[in-house]
Amino acid sequence: MFSLKARTDRLRKVLELIRADACIVKSEAARRYLTGISTTAGMVVVTRTGNRYFLADRRYEEFATRNLSPLGFTVRTVGRQAEYAMFINEIIQSDKIKVALLESNAVSHEDYLEMENALYAKVLPLKTQLDKLRMIKDLDEVENIKTAQRISEKSFEDLLPFIKPGVSEKQIQAKLVQLMLENGSDLEKFHICCVSGANSSLINGQATDKKIEKGDNIMLEFGAVYNGYRSDMARTIVVGKASEEFKNAYKIVQDACVIGQRYIKKGVSGRAADAQIRQYIEENGYKNYFPHSLGHGIGIQLYEGPSLAADSTDVLTAGHVVTLEPGIYIKEKFGIRIEDLLYISSQGTENLTRTTKDLIEL
Repeated sequence: MFSLKARTDRLRKVLELIRADACIVKSEAARRYLTGISTTAGMVVVTRTGNRYFLADRRYEEFATRNLSPLGFTVRTVGRQAEYAMFINEIIQSDKIKVALLESNAVSHEDYLEMENALYAKVLPLKTQLDKLRMIKDLDEVENIKTAQRISEKSFEDLLPFIKPGVSEKQIQAKLVQLMLENGSDLEKFHICCVSGANSSLINGQATDKKIEKGDNIMLEFGAVYNGYRSDMARTIVVGKASEEFKNAYKIVQDACVIGQRYIKKGVSGRAADAQIRQYIEENGYKNYFPHSLGHGIGIQLYEGPSLAADSTDVLTAGHVVTLEPGIYIKEKFGIRIEDLLYISSQGTENLTRTTKDLIEL
């Protein structure tokens, strides 16, 4: 896979800039990024000369060998936790490594010190450099996110006939999980929020046994997973007819999405994007009713950089995939959220979400 080698090459450039000879990666997301496979344990070592090593216990020996050896990885089987340092020291000696970066935000301070003392090379912390690399999605990653998004959209479309008075929030959530699996999502933990009526003003509310009543709005936020990459979307619908108050608030959120798609592009800061949409919502009578940030990056993890928030220091650039999710939440009345996925490219901004933003009344 060309993209895996390209990702390694980008990491090697970081090593060159820092004047380090190798990088030791432990976090599950970073391991997935560099290897293309998902394991619950293991370490990846990438050297400045281009050698790539995957260390894991016997549970993954055959799986890793089958998938990574053809790609040029050397796979080492580790029997006990303490053997990681032993094998890494073998790499340090064979590859003449003097300075190694250790992914410090993936290990405890105690484990970092233990590894630092055990290794034969000077150990420096790898902090945010790899996270910044992962913000820029290559074409393979974007295609995986797109496919996950199509699965989400098809599942939402298939879900609508199931929603009716008398069905509970939990039943709707369970049905959506079933549909996403049937439509091709990976068997991983889904991100699903299904809340209705007064419950929908709870920004991160959980599905309950509450049954849907005629006139209820339902806020659904969810995302599928494809080849380890996630999608994220939100739609708010009404069972029956929406009130005028609800329709007015919905129109403001809908328009905020349209404005956001035009405004969010290469060169715009995450802080400015959040401020632009927040100002629009506030000027239309809903000051203090949009309490969360405008959006976030997405990829292997649901929440990645860049951030679209008031305290963000990120600037959008080609390769970023971000959520755009304005909302209005009125305590004990209703909550409205519309969320799309935007891909920032050198040609412009592409909305990866195809589902209508028009109000759906069932």
